[in-house]
Amino acid sequence: MAKFANACVKLLPPASQSPRGGGGDEPRRTPQREHAAISSPWRIYRIYARPGHLLMRNEQGRILDLGVMKGAEPDLAYRLFARDLQGKGFATRTLLLDDIARRIEAGEISKELLDLPDWDQPLGADLDRGTHTDVSMKLGR
Repeated sequence: MAKFANACVKLLPPASQSPRGGGGDEPRRTPQREHAAISSPWRIYRIYARPGHLLMRNEQGRILDLGVMKGAEPDLAYRLFARDLQGKGFATRTLLLDDIARRIEAGEISKELLDLPDWDQPLGADLDRGTHTDVSMKLGR
């Protein structure tokens, strides 16, 4: 039985030969896999308005402490930890978040977002159920 198995193995093509039966002189072609993803210069963040706080989720899913929100509707104000930017007189949380998003998109804040501290308090209910907005920022090259 071993002689029969050994004879069958000898009939198989050598490992260096192309599986298509090409000659031994032809170089073996192996597909080159290049990284298909191109590094995008855009960063997407989600900003949340929680009672008394402004939080931000970065692309890695980390929740960062963006700043504080004060007052009550229709007179809300905020202060961001990045560059100590402030805004006041907002009728709703949505308008407040839109102002912050506009300032981030305009480039008033950029690298400072990378230095924000992590939010270390319990998040409670799902953040995405509360008031939030998405903002995109183009990184400088």
